[in-house]
Amino acid sequence: MNMDVKVDINPGACTAAIKSLALSMGGDVVGIAPVERWREYVPDGYLPEDILPGAKSVIVVGSRGPSAGAWQSPNHRIMEVNGYDFANDRALHVVCDHIEMNYGYYAMQAPGLPVAGHQPKMSMMLAAVLSGLGTRSLAANIILNPKYGLLYYSACLTTLPLEYDDRLEQDVCPAPMCVKIFRAGGKTPCMAVCPSDDGGCLDGDIDEDGKISFSYFDRERCVHRAMNFGINSFQKAMGEIAAEEDKDRRDVMINSDFFNRSCSAISHYKESVAQCFECMRVCPVGRSERKLK
Repeated sequence: MNMDVKVDINPGACTAAIKSLALSMGGDVVGIAPVERWREYVPDGYLPEDILPGAKSVIVVGSRGPSAGAWQSPNHRIMEVNGYDFANDRALHVVCDHIEMNYGYYAMQAPGLPVAGHQPKMSMMLAAVLSGLGTRSLAANIILNPKYGLLYYSACLTTLPLEYDDRLEQDVCPAPMCVKIFRAGGKTPCMAVCPSDDGGCLDGDIDEDGKISFSYFDRERCVHRAMNFGINSFQKAMGEIAAEEDKDRRDVMINSDFFNRSCSAISHYKESVAQCFECMRVCPVGRSERKLK
């Protein structure tokens, strides 16, 4: 369809159709926000309309990633290589094509990865919050959905005007159970499984109203633990291999399991997402959705 030819639309009907399509293509949740909500939180150059001129709406799709069975595996690293289908990305691609082909408005997947340097052009975590799909948690600020807990998010930017969802009024984290545990022992389950005062990554505090008053996340320590394969480890290994003068030792390093996995993770991106899910494994939010037969 010619993008200069706009179809007369009913925002309510379009919104319902887009949400139904995204869910049918593998999304678990869908939220939509106006681009104006970003102005309070991000600087010029990172606004949705800076990425897609004329953008009016941001459609956010979340999916569960690892299957319930993958969470049950006694080998926790199984989730590193199994269960990642990125259904949220697939659903977003279909949504973008649907908007352009059927309504004649521009649409594109929001860039959740950096195009230069290390700073992404758009935060999927913020997009999920602003579209009413979740709130941040004590566990590394991961956005928790009230029904599913941990989800993976993708966003579509579009010039199509739609109906918008409200932000969540109630914080998902800390869950009532976690507040009780914190009152009794000074740590929530996620803080207890990865305590910053004992080599871990997490710390925080809960106020008298049961809300997060302080949170701490040691990102560098988490990356060292959780991101052991992929581009970063490949770069590190290549530096060490190039600096190794002993040929036999260099051959061992090149053929090691670590370097093989690092190379594989570049070709098969799903292997480099993360290898540590312990804070989410003990999180009560969404746990009921993973309990099957």
